[in-house]
Amino acid sequence: MTPVVAYFCLVRRTRANQLSMNNTDQLKLLLSTFTIQLPTLLVCFVAGVVILGKWKEGSTGSLWALLGFGLAAFLCFAVPVAQAAVQDWISHSGHTAIESASVMAGISFVWSVLRAVSYALLLIAVFAGRPTLPPASNL
Repeated sequence: MTPVVAYFCLVRRTRANQLSMNNTDQLKLLLSTFTIQLPTLLVCFVAGVVILGKWKEGSTGSLWALLGFGLAAFLCFAVPVAQAAVQDWISHSGHTAIESASVMAGISFVWSVLRAVSYALLLIAVFAGRPTLPPASNL
């Protein structure tokens, strides 16, 4: 083996080791961000069980509540996966720090809007199906 070929084999092995280390770091990041979401995921799971268990007794708000908690549960999985994927893409794309920060801010804004939608669905669930009471007369 010539020295040039040996050098390129060494570089290829070094890059492969760096990629596996980066993949390990990405997995650690994914697991740590998923762990942060566990309390919300637990509440969404319990809420889903309660809503489905009381479905026949519930009002039309049950559907809205299920949609709100379902979206919140979906975000518990989507946020960590997307954050890890975007960070991996940014680290391999060669973007500047300002461009990377802009991308992360944009992604964070999208998550914020989706969380707001889940809260709006829960708010709709609170008021959906309530009977409207006539205004009280002042006697």
